[in-house]
Amino acid sequence: MTTTGPVTLRWRGNGSAPETETFPDLDAALDAVEARWETLQHQAPQILDARKILLISTEQLKDAMVEDDETPDGT
Repeated sequence: MTTTGPVTLRWRGNGSAPETETFPDLDAALDAVEARWETLQHQAPQILDARKILLISTEQLKDAMVEDDETPDGT
């Protein structure tokens, strides 16, 4: 999936308002999700485009992380 940035990672932390972080492109956002998945998986993460339109839902991220866990050799 190729999407030019910026893109925003949004999740629900401890507060009621969502937290956000902006990345230059989708690959950088996905790398951040993967690196922080242990924490983010319980915080409804989503990835939005520059117009704040949903690109990748929480369920899609969960599915992608499960797929990564099932293929430890990267294939």
